[in-house]
Amino acid sequence: MKKYNAPRVRESRGIQILTTIWLVPFIAMIIALWLGYQYYTKIGSVIKIRFKSNAGLIENQSPIKMRDVSVGLVKKISLTDDGEGVIIEARMNKEMNDYLNEKAKFWIVHPDVGSHGVSGLDTIVSGSYIELYGKKEGETIHEYVGLEQPPINDDAKGKYFVLTAPESYNLSEGSKIYYRMLEVGRVERVGISPDGTHINFTIFVEEDYIKFVNQKSKFYTRSAFNIDFSKATLDINIAPISQLVHGGISIYTPINSLDKNNTLKGNKVFTLYKNLAHLKTKQLGSDNSYITYILKFKEPTTNLQIGSPIKFQSFKIGHITDIQDRYNEKNKTVDSTVYAIIKADAFNNIEDNSMDKHKIISKLVQHGLKARLKESIPLVGTQYIELVFDTKHKAHIVKGDKYDIFPTITTPHKSSIMDNINELIAKLQKLPLENLLNAYTTLANENKKPIKSLVNNLNVAVKNLNHTITNLNKFTSQKEFTQLPKSLNNSLKEVEVTLRDLQRLTQEYGGDSKFADQLSITLKAVTEASKSFDKTNKMLDRNANALVVGDD
Repeated sequence: MKKYNAPRVRESRGIQILTTIWLVPFIAMIIALWLGYQYYTKIGSVIKIRFKSNAGLIENQSPIKMRDVSVGLVKKISLTDDGEGVIIEARMNKEMNDYLNEKAKFWIVHPDVGSHGVSGLDTIVSGSYIELYGKKEGETIHEYVGLEQPPINDDAKGKYFVLTAPESYNLSEGSKIYYRMLEVGRVERVGISPDGTHINFTIFVEEDYIKFVNQKSKFYTRSAFNIDFSKATLDINIAPISQLVHGGISIYTPINSLDKNNTLKGNKVFTLYKNLAHLKTKQLGSDNSYITYILKFKEPTTNLQIGSPIKFQSFKIGHITDIQDRYNEKNKTVDSTVYAIIKADAFNNIEDNSMDKHKIISKLVQHGLKARLKESIPLVGTQYIELVFDTKHKAHIVKGDKYDIFPTITTPHKSSIMDNINELIAKLQKLPLENLLNAYTTLANENKKPIKSLVNNLNVAVKNLNHTITNLNKFTSQKEFTQLPKSLNNSLKEVEVTLRDLQRLTQEYGGDSKFADQLSITLKAVTEASKSFDKTNKMLDRNANALVVGDD
């Protein structure tokens, strides 16, 4: 039997650490450490952002983006200690550490449908996320207060302007800005002023169109529907649908002002007019020089309304903001307290913003400036306030607790058209018209038969008169009647010849004889008769019916 060599087993007497079996976990550990190192080298700082509410953010899912690139991830969402907001904890990428400084701004992007349009459509599928705006600088900040709406982009190429108006005029963020019907910008912000007296608009005009805005520029709200009948032509303009939804603003700059001499100086606040018609009205002063005054009237202000204008020589320089009426028990009348705002720089012919606007008005009042009521349309009776110079009575501005009191004068009463109409109506109402009508009706009913008989007799008489006139016309139109004037004329001529023969005959008897006297009287009578017949003859020649109807 063949014997094989058996392996020799050596008994180990020590501990063996570096063996082949430990090589695999060692390599795995090195790889894990490397991956861990790579992970921690890529992650950035943990930051906290405070918002008023969570608009659809999800932990470990909602990203933080900058220019559509994910630069962080929302890790935790919790309420603030006072319960009036939420705290978002987010892990940022390491390369974003240099952007986490004072200029960093965060806001939540989510689907939104409003008057300004639709925004955040991309979040319908992907969900809400946090948008970051920042600039690369040094120091890192770990706590922020988030914005409720996107900030104005300071990097945009253009310029921002501020407008002011008493109302919003249906404008909203995103409304378009137009210059000569061409879109040149948009409305970035719409908000109430700190004192609550007006609305401020922040608009952005693109860089290529900044040169068309200068000191002479004016802004007005574009009307959705406009009718113009000037220049004997009817022009109807309807705004596009986009403007009907969220409005628009137009810029009007006179062509003769498009030069370097009218460039903007400082941060000018422009007035936003309600529409083009308001821009065309005669106005003085700017809206950033308003002063609120109290005007007290002891005469009726029933036709004075909130928003009614304040004018000086037909120029609008302010408007009424409030009217308070109270019963005066002592005088048994109603006293009115009117709150009005007046543009102080309307009376300043020098563009000097350093001049105190209160001193401007006070000086004018010392020279006799006062307020009075006036009717704008006499037939309707609407009222407004007019400032006039009255030097008969001296007055001054009275200091009040909050607003100063502006002096007023009573308007001389003049009978208006409405007063005359009302007086006429009152007189007509006092007339016993109803009694007269009843008496007339009773009289007509009682004498109905006699009146009817009288009317019938009148009709018969008229018919007989018409028949008589017809017969007269037929009689006068006969040939014999028309030849009568000529026959009478011939007969008169023969009589005249005969009388002349008799006159010659009587002359033989001497002028002093009795026969001659009688004959002379006879001849005079015949001569007068001849003249009468001659007149009758001429009358019949003119009108053959003159003997019947007379000669006009």
